[in-house]
Amino acid sequence: MRFFEFEKRMLKFPVFSSIEAKNIFFAEPNILVQIAFWTKKGYIKRIRKGLYLLANAQNDTNLLVLASKIYTPAYLSLEFALNYYGIIPDIPGTYTSVTSRKTLTYKNEFGNFTYQKVKSNLFFGYVMQKDRNIAFCIATPEKAIMDYLYFNKNKLVVEEKFWQELRIDEEFKFNLKKIGEYKKIFNDKKVTRLMDSLLLYQKNAR
Repeated sequence: MRFFEFEKRMLKFPVFSSIEAKNIFFAEPNILVQIAFWTKKGYIKRIRKGLYLLANAQNDTNLLVLASKIYTPAYLSLEFALNYYGIIPDIPGTYTSVTSRKTLTYKNEFGNFTYQKVKSNLFFGYVMQKDRNIAFCIATPEKAIMDYLYFNKNKLVVEEKFWQELRIDEEFKFNLKKIGEYKKIFNDKKVTRLMDSLLLYQKNAR
């Protein structure tokens, strides 16, 4: 098989795994050998073992999809999601995600990817979005802030000036019903106090 034939078919799926390639080109028994050869040629980018990106599609591919593909199951959350929704202004230098597997940090030419482990009962509160034919998962604004408070609760302070320093958007309107539901599921007094403090700060600042 010539590369342009492979690329033409895979442009619909620019980020793909070895398994996906084998399923699509099941009639090509040496497809993985060819992928390895094309990777050495620079036609394909290796994201991690068994995960690839078409080089010609790199500039048109939303890198958010890589966070969900590099390590699964996982969803974008914490600082990255908070900035994504405009809740905090600082752009994080890392794609921060939450996973039900062990904590992991992964670096490649596309960026830094971190995955924080939560208990299985806290692995919820995310939505699936699509970029072309590639799906990625991201926390709702309410889950992103709850995750942030949960993982940072031992260094956060229940004070108005802290939220000012963090530059939390005073006008951002969280879904209070969701917040209430999430607080019950987290069942963490420190997280609840921090969340209540943040909501009070926003209320008084408006």
